[in-house]
Amino acid sequence: MSTPTNDKPLIRSVATFIAFVLVGAGVYAWQQASRAAPGKRAAVEQGRPVRVLELAPLEVIPRTFGYGAVEAQREWQALAEVSGTVVEVADRLEVGRVVQEGTVLLKIDPGTYAIEQGRSEAVVKAVRAQIAEIKAREASAASNLKIDERSLELARGELARVRSLYEQGAAPLTDVEIAEKAVITAEKTVQTFRNTLSELPATRRVLEAQLEQQQAGVATTKLSLAKTEIVAPFTMRLREVNAALQQVVTGGQALIVGDGIDVFEIPAQVPVGSLGSLLPPRKPDEARPEPGAPSRLEAIEAIVRLEGQGVQRSWKGKFRRFGGIDPNTRMMIAVVQVDDAREPGSQGPRLNRGLYVEVELRGPPRADCLAVPRAAYHDGTLHVVGAEDKLELRKVEATLVQEEFVCVTGEVQAGDKIVLTDLVPALAGMLLAPRVDDEGTAALARAARGEAP
Repeated sequence: MSTPTNDKPLIRSVATFIAFVLVGAGVYAWQQASRAAPGKRAAVEQGRPVRVLELAPLEVIPRTFGYGAVEAQREWQALAEVSGTVVEVADRLEVGRVVQEGTVLLKIDPGTYAIEQGRSEAVVKAVRAQIAEIKAREASAASNLKIDERSLELARGELARVRSLYEQGAAPLTDVEIAEKAVITAEKTVQTFRNTLSELPATRRVLEAQLEQQQAGVATTKLSLAKTEIVAPFTMRLREVNAALQQVVTGGQALIVGDGIDVFEIPAQVPVGSLGSLLPPRKPDEARPEPGAPSRLEAIEAIVRLEGQGVQRSWKGKFRRFGGIDPNTRMMIAVVQVDDAREPGSQGPRLNRGLYVEVELRGPPRADCLAVPRAAYHDGTLHVVGAEDKLELRKVEATLVQEEFVCVTGEVQAGDKIVLTDLVPALAGMLLAPRVDDEGTAALARAARGEAP
């Protein structure tokens, strides 16, 4: 049987395809057989990229921060010491106003006290007149006593002469009797003046005691009269005003409350123990200061800042005293005083009672501090780039701990490269690829100088 002519082209196509496949397989097998085996590359260890800074001695300013509300050092409360009706009030006697020292803030009706003062002064004048009369009577009695004592001496002499004549028979008995009566009369007169002189001083002393009593009454009425005026004892800002014109007030009633504006105090809450780092170090051979000698606390400076809602102001202050421990926050209270609440020509708000402010306390500068950022200090250990860029863990001790940096001493020295990058885990001997962090170095220097970041 013969093959159909139309199947020949199909057979040739299949044969051609098979031939190409066989040729391709042969070429692939030849290439695989002739390819050389790949060579092995040596393993290269890659260092961990880290930021570092070079340790160098710096002069640092120890600081601590706290917050507190402003209080006026001087507060004044005007209590009504007398009762009466308010008859005069100072202009613009309003809460928040500043009044100058010596300003008469209000007056209470002085009429009753003025009348009482006049009555007391009149009584004083009357008692003084009585005392003057007694003194005049004393002088007159003393003068008359001298005269009558002389008359008594003459009468006694006359009696002695008449008796002598009577004994000689030259004078009758009636003359003796008349002379005796004259002596008795003179003696009675002398005794009367002597009694008067002994009685008048006692009367005068009684009147003088009455005079002192009446003068005390005059002083009391004058004092009461003076208390009808309420006068500002110092320049202040009014906090409360509880009196108005024609208002009846009674003794002991609070009328006005004011706060001084010249000196303020801020009881700032700071961490317990933070003030110790601000004190200058005590030398080992330094003796304890004598009573009255300057305290190391006087070296602490203070800066009071008010910030918020576009307001930025600062005032210089000084540390005054410890205020104890706040039982609620367990924070130490450092009382700071600000004398110049508003410098002449300054702009912005004044320091006033009730403002919540930040307080920065600064100690004297400390030289040759090996300072590292707080984040680079790991509980007594520093990560240091050692020989061949290998990580070393150095033991150190903190001599000064601040919010942004720590001064250390121990197994480090100037020139060491301190790792700033947080290594987790930090394994001694691991290879590092250090890069000096200029920005971190500059930030540390600013923190050491106490500048704002």
